[in-house]
Amino acid sequence: MPLLTYDSPNTTRVFGRGPYQTNVAVTQLVFGRRSNAVILASSEHPLDAVAALSLVHQPIDGPVLLSHPGGLDPVVLDEVRRLAPIGAEGLAQVIMIGALDSAIEQQVASLGLSVMRLTGINAYHTAAEIARFLGYPRDVMLLSGEHPLSGLCAGAMAVHGGVPVLFTLKDALPQETVAALRASGTSTNVFIIGNRELISDKVEETVRDLTTGTVGRISAEDPFELAVRFAKYRSADGRFGFGKNDKQGHAFTFVNPGRWQDAISGAILAHMGKHTPLLFCRRDDLPAVVRDYLLRINPAQGRPEPPFMHAFIVGDLDAISASVQLEIDETISIDRKADHEVVHTVAPGDNLLQIARRYGVPIRDIASANQLSGETGLAPGSRLLIPYSVTGSPPAPPAQELH
Repeated sequence: MPLLTYDSPNTTRVFGRGPYQTNVAVTQLVFGRRSNAVILASSEHPLDAVAALSLVHQPIDGPVLLSHPGGLDPVVLDEVRRLAPIGAEGLAQVIMIGALDSAIEQQVASLGLSVMRLTGINAYHTAAEIARFLGYPRDVMLLSGEHPLSGLCAGAMAVHGGVPVLFTLKDALPQETVAALRASGTSTNVFIIGNRELISDKVEETVRDLTTGTVGRISAEDPFELAVRFAKYRSADGRFGFGKNDKQGHAFTFVNPGRWQDAISGAILAHMGKHTPLLFCRRDDLPAVVRDYLLRINPAQGRPEPPFMHAFIVGDLDAISASVQLEIDETISIDRKADHEVVHTVAPGDNLLQIARRYGVPIRDIASANQLSGETGLAPGSRLLIPYSVTGSPPAPPAQELH
């Protein structure tokens, strides 16, 4: 029998047939009525699309729709027509980003909509032009321009806070980016997204020479851990970052990072409603670093009552399987944790302190639930109940750099 629903008690799947339909499914969820504007970006140029996300925030208040560089897909054209952008605050109704053909401009004009372009001679210049258009906000993010998919998790913050994205080479800051940082002023806060294999210390030093503001780095060895660290991060002044570290019933958007267009679409869910950070999973696997993070902030108190968690799954079953969706559902469910169904299998070298930190549960509660005395009973392969009927101690606030 075919599936009659693609949702579960704690997850909502948003998808279509292919990247354009998935993109439109997200925009219809977030923008049920008219929007102020529509932002068009190429479905073949991820740097342009990531940079475009900072325009979604108020006052522009419109979705990024992806387009083939040569022309709008019919489903996208229909969505532009449905959104019927108002063009608030004197802005054009449609903003075209980067490498898009003039044929798209003609398609938009045929709907009676005004158009403006934000583009440069390359992706670095286009990103700088977007920052200029936004008036050079106080916070900016710096991503690798040589590895376009490495900083996808930053897209949600671009949407959520209207934070511009600039790009760099590994060992040199491009002149377009230097010019944008200089124009931003000497107190700009710059947040580097990626490890030193992507953006070197040399580039970081150059950035520090250009600003007296905060220069922070969120770093990890893979995109899954990077997305978790990004979701946890909050700057010292509280202006930048999601800061999802407590047990308050958070929501997240899950995408497969191999489907970068889905990540662009999923980032739009950070704009309104649950304002979700992005987390990543594989088609058939929820990485341990993601699962452990979700378990740590699950707010279960031992009885099924608020706050609750929720997850949006962006993409079809080929992007994220039904089994992974159900694993996410079970991991964030307060019912599962209230029933003490989380079990840890002891690995060689495990100790109670490591296990307690991993799950965010006090050592005394694990020891009591498993009738342990000290490290007794921690033989490799043995199983421990993780008692989520109590709330673990609050985690320490994140430092300025996570790596």
